[in-house]
Amino acid sequence: MADMPLPDADDLVAAQLSPCVGGLVRTWTESGTRLWSVPDDAALAAVQGTGVLARAPRAEGRFRETALLHEESATLFLQTSSPDGVTTSVQLAPAGPARPEAREDFARVINQAVRHVAATFEYLVIEVGGWDAPLEPYAFFALHVDDDGRQLSTVEVSPVPRGSELWQPHIQPGAPGAVVSAPVSAEAIDGATFYLADAVSGLDLLPWDVAFTFGVREA
Repeated sequence: MADMPLPDADDLVAAQLSPCVGGLVRTWTESGTRLWSVPDDAALAAVQGTGVLARAPRAEGRFRETALLHEESATLFLQTSSPDGVTTSVQLAPAGPARPEAREDFARVINQAVRHVAATFEYLVIEVGGWDAPLEPYAFFALHVDDDGRQLSTVEVSPVPRGSELWQPHIQPGAPGAVVSAPVSAEAIDGATFYLADAVSGLDLLPWDVAFTFGVREA
């Protein structure tokens, strides 16, 4: 990963990003989608879900992290909110097999995003990637205040995740989805990570099928 000037703008395309998991990342551009290997993935994985990367609109008031892709050289350019405006490049390669620690990587990047939105009063939606992706299936996390004034940490999923022992106690017969809430605490916020990761698996999605969407909660 290196800091370098951008190539000619005509050669760059905006790309949504999946979580960088197991040494792989998926990009979505207007011309299609591609799975890549990321030989040096530590720096990319470290900034995803943290509010640092540039974002593009997903819908009104909702945004996804993006980068600029130079497909000919297989280079991803990360534009961040740093004061110096440095653009950082990440070299990509044809996709190979995921590393064995993919499951742990996915939990880690979800936890980064969960902690970020908990600190900024945003919300997080994990949903199918792509510029024209459907609004379902999804897994949602936010902190909020209920009608009784209690501060709650809430995870919601739709449709109901299949084969999930973690979600099973929270599934109501005939309900279109499931919700789990707990009083706000460090344990509840970190615990949301496992519900979100398990929801993605229970929706028959892989980590490279999804993108993170962020929005601002209304007070």
